[in-house]
Amino acid sequence: MGKPSRSCYDTSMDTDIRFLIVAFDGLRPDMVRDDLAPNLAAFCRQGVHFSDCRAVFPTETRVNQASLITGCQPGRHGMVANKFMEPAAGGYLNTADFAALSAAEAALGGILDAPSLGEVLHGAGGSLAVAGCGTPGGNRLLHNHAERLDGLNISLHGIEKSAAPAAAEALVAAVGPVPDDALPNRDRIDWLVDAYVDRIAPDQDPTVAILWFSDPDTPFHYRGIESAEATAAIGHADAAFGRILDWRRDTGRQDSLQIIAMSDHGHVATHGAPLDLAGRLVAAGFDLGEGGDGRLIPGTAPSLYLRDGAAQAAIAGWLQDQPWCGPLFARQMDGEALPAGTLPLAAAHLDHPRAGDLVMVLARDEAAGQRELPGRCLHDNPDIPEGCGLHGGLSPYEISATLALSGSRFGKARRIDGPAGIVDVMPTILHALGLADGPAMDGRVLLEAMAAGDGTAPPATSRQLSAEGRNGYAQGIQSHEVAGTRYLRAGHRHDGVALDEITL
Repeated sequence: MGKPSRSCYDTSMDTDIRFLIVAFDGLRPDMVRDDLAPNLAAFCRQGVHFSDCRAVFPTETRVNQASLITGCQPGRHGMVANKFMEPAAGGYLNTADFAALSAAEAALGGILDAPSLGEVLHGAGGSLAVAGCGTPGGNRLLHNHAERLDGLNISLHGIEKSAAPAAAEALVAAVGPVPDDALPNRDRIDWLVDAYVDRIAPDQDPTVAILWFSDPDTPFHYRGIESAEATAAIGHADAAFGRILDWRRDTGRQDSLQIIAMSDHGHVATHGAPLDLAGRLVAAGFDLGEGGDGRLIPGTAPSLYLRDGAAQAAIAGWLQDQPWCGPLFARQMDGEALPAGTLPLAAAHLDHPRAGDLVMVLARDEAAGQRELPGRCLHDNPDIPEGCGLHGGLSPYEISATLALSGSRFGKARRIDGPAGIVDVMPTILHALGLADGPAMDGRVLLEAMAAGDGTAPPATSRQLSAEGRNGYAQGIQSHEVAGTRYLRAGHRHDGVALDEITL
């Protein structure tokens, strides 16, 4: 995106309010309980709580971070996975890598195909500040033009991995050295809160600030979603959030500071060893080498970039014969019809040139993975220990996210059970700020959350898209549509079996 001029957007911005977004990476909504997260649970009861908030697919962090700060689905903003192929950026791109993402930005003139929150606020005379301890690439993505827009973007992985290094260096000089990374990441999360309440809010007074907590996502991944480390991580992140709430009250910002507490996706437990999809494809006779049938990017929602429609049809058919294959989404290639049994990329909001020609989800079930919480998945992620947390797919436990709002612009003590999503956060913020003339977005304004409304959720229409393939393979994806915005609910293989019954 080019630099917006001050006249790009409506400049009648409400300067009486500020926003703070606090993101608990990976937090499942069913873990927001008084025994695990008492401050966040009380915040949900006292403000507006969306009990049915949906992430976007793939349910990965950078995909959902892009949707947060564009109000758009991946098919519009172009961040189609955590890792994908982008020829203009040299081929394979791991978006967690700060240097690789920076190079892609330079090569493409911008990695996102939709205006970002930082750009829109700057165009209206406002500002965005981002501070986080998630991946350096993800932190950059949240405010990727921070330096040229005179904003703040600091990654606690280092000043050299911050999108606004001079501003980051000044903040570190004021707050003190950034603590070492740890699991749980207590000290860094405390540093973020200290930086916000002591320096960012009083000194810089940004229109919107984002604090991105890496917990509980990292303990979920490497210790398990019901591990002692995960419980400790949730408790500490919740206590840090409680400090922010106390500071808001004690400094008289109870009405002026609008706080949005959220997560970007949920988690399930891995089941079994990594699948080695590449090895299985090669053993089945497919060529994944240069000039062969295609390129695979593995994971729990793998993508295949294929040579032609014939390779696509052959691989799609073979996958449908495998009991570990879940939903399949395909791009129309060579003017041919989609392979039998697949759904179009648009069904999953993935209709973008960067998306794979065939995107699949490995099998899931609803059995408990560690102790009590339901949800398991097969995977192709060798770095994740068996039984630990993962996300990316279409189970309801991955697509569900946390969302609660509080402040003078929002209602009080409202639980809203109608569908909402991460794509709705930016349009809702712009609406509350009075910026009606914003960019085109896929999300909607959450009018039912506003103080002026009565909290009644607008009607939702259920949709089901299904496809049948060979040898009894059948799949479907469920969604809800509200006021023109479609939220994915879940995707399943209809003829699937429990993971314990699959021999790998």
